Amino acid sequence: MHKDWFWCLPVLVALGGCATPPKLKEIVALEKLRDDPTLSDPDRKAFDLLAAADGLLIQSLAEWEKRNLYEARRDALLGQIKLKTAVAILQAEASSRHIDQMEGELAIARDEQSHLDDQLAAASEEVALLQRWGAVKTSVAQEREAMSGERKKLADQLADAKRRADALDGLRRAELAVKTAETVEAPRFAKGRYDAAVGMLQAAHTEYDAGHWAEALARTTMAESTARASVDEARPAYERAARSMSAGARDRALEADATAVPGVTVRLAREGELQRLVLVLHGLFSDRKTTLSPEGGKALDAVKDLLAKYPSYPLQLTGYTDDQGKPDDLVALSLARANAVYWALVTRGIDPKRVSIDGKGPANPLADDSTASGRAENLRVELSILYHASE
Repeated sequence: MHKDWFWCLPVLVALGGCATPPKLKEIVALEKLRDDPTLSDPDRKAFDLLAAADGLLIQSLAEWEKRNLYEARRDALLGQIKLKTAVAILQAEASSRHIDQMEGELAIARDEQSHLDDQLAAASEEVALLQRWGAVKTSVAQEREAMSGERKKLADQLADAKRRADALDGLRRAELAVKTAETVEAPRFAKGRYDAAVGMLQAAHTEYDAGHWAEALARTTMAESTARASVDEARPAYERAARSMSAGARDRALEADATAVPGVTVRLAREGELQRLVLVLHGLFSDRKTTLSPEGGKALDAVKDLLAKYPSYPLQLTGYTDDQGKPDDLVALSLARANAVYWALVTRGIDPKRVSIDGKGPANPLADDSTASGRAENLRVELSILYHASE
């Protein structure tokens, strides 16, 4: 198998090859914000923020080019926060200068008032001048009130940006805590607390997406605490299991558990020192579609439970088709279906770094494509669990 297929990003599957995914909307928003005319001539107070945002933009683009979409999105969001903070600082300073200017105008107006007061005794026009002064004073008071409202608005924006940054940091810490729990098989040995932590984390994401920063931060704090508690609960059982089960025994347990997955055909295939435990998945898609059917989604739930129980094994997804169509179209279809299974497993909690994806079209048929039953047998996705072959 050509290894270039393994790490092909599954987004532009219609091309049947590797391609950079569309630029993330967070990166596009960051680039658009960078063009804000307010940032065209920053002072020293905003320069460091602007430089940091530029660095995050460069870093986000690099992560995007490497297809590290989560890191790219994270850096783009942090860059937006820094740019918005810089804009707020610059706007606040502009407002301060405006207020100083108005204070100067007020001083001038006071001088004019003094001059008019000196003329009150000798000029009948004093009443008109006093009315003029009253109008000026009212205008200045209104302007100062407007400036005060603008200051409050900017202060609220800065406070909101800080709450958002705190919520985002909380999400990152909670996600790390959940990943740490998985390293000691908390889904198996501390299922209650682990599931609770995952549920809290999902709720935190929902609150964050809705712009409820305080609620998101509160839920991430609970999720992190619960995930850490699941680590403490699972670690003793995990360490006992690890000590009592050799690598070979663990492989045999995996093979036994795989045969118990409903609706899945299992076979072993050895290539030198590499052992493949192949789960053949049929009936995940309707017609020539690339979207999982409801029945296909339910079948993958049981597969996910097996993969979560054995989190250290690398995985390979390979899509296959019958021979009914153009070769390039069939390869694209097989890759798209493997990609759909990949995302279904990732959204169910499987680490994407464990999985490689390939699409081989009509290659390696299991049955005769001249019959309907044979074509149905060949339309499949194979999930290979890889490990070292024992003697």
